[in-house]
Amino acid sequence: MIGVPLAPRSIEALAQRHGGELRNGVRGTVRRLVPTKRAAAGDLTVLLDARYIDDAIRASARGAFLLVDEAFGKRGDVGSLPGWFHPHAAWALAELLDTADAPADEPSIGADCSIGPGVHLHPRVRIGSRVTIGAGAVIGAPGFGFATGDGGKRRAIPQLGGVIIEDDVHIGPLCTIAAGTIGPTIIRRGAKLDAQVHVGHNCEIGEGTMIAAQTGIAGSVVIGKDVLIGGQVGIADHLVIGDGARIAAKSGVIGDVPAGATVAGYPAVERARWLRGLAALYRLAVERPRGGAAAPKSSPTPFAASSTAAAASRAAVTLPAPPDAEAAGDVGVPVASASAALRNRPPLGDEE
Repeated sequence: MIGVPLAPRSIEALAQRHGGELRNGVRGTVRRLVPTKRAAAGDLTVLLDARYIDDAIRASARGAFLLVDEAFGKRGDVGSLPGWFHPHAAWALAELLDTADAPADEPSIGADCSIGPGVHLHPRVRIGSRVTIGAGAVIGAPGFGFATGDGGKRRAIPQLGGVIIEDDVHIGPLCTIAAGTIGPTIIRRGAKLDAQVHVGHNCEIGEGTMIAAQTGIAGSVVIGKDVLIGGQVGIADHLVIGDGARIAAKSGVIGDVPAGATVAGYPAVERARWLRGLAALYRLAVERPRGGAAAPKSSPTPFAASSTAAAASRAAVTLPAPPDAEAAGDVGVPVASASAALRNRPPLGDEE
């Protein structure tokens, strides 16, 4: 069951104990803390991010109680909802979780799994069948969630949602998968994680998705099916990566990625746009070298150190493409360059 049970109490009693204000006629008994998309009658859910306003409105229509951060109270679509409005809603959530009825159930492991040495499975972890977990992985540790209260005080938010790992998943050595807050972090069937991948709390990794080493995924990210993510990618929190998307190595993703898109760079943009941007920067480097004087028009490349070196580098060569090129059907990036350029070129991605 999704959600964290609470001892049944009226929402009036909760507001009296933890502060805040009840508005628009809200009343009733709260029995569980539940993620916004799943909350129904008798459930309390929390609105802390503008991305979930529509989900909160629908939850309210289903009879769920809303704990709303006061930052959204002045919005007409939110302020008119029956709810518990609080100046520090995340802090109130943390205090509620302190009293939640969430037993520390032992991890469960399905059939034909391979668990490497030194793997640490925390409570509330459920593992399906034929799952491989490499040495030193940590599954279900508390996620990195903190609330700010009066006077800027900070406290940890309990992470009681656990982790669900479905069948046929591969998790490499030294991966960390954080527990969800009030719902589980989920790794869907057939997903493959390379070594040293971090999955933040409340994330969902889609079926068949493959994630290369040292990628870091912040909290509450939803990644679709059959996504390919290169090494050392960073993904900001509360984003959605669509089915079949491809993210080049070392990219920094700070916005949603549409289904089927191929992105690269920081901030990550459509890959062809990123390559055009690099080409434009190199042209600027030719036209305005250090000192501000325009370079001679005969200079063929920003990497050429002298006219002699430039003359020796007339032949076009092909640099290896970024790591997603094979999947995207690319064969390389033609660049006119000397051998020195190949030694000193800026990185376009991992090259193994």
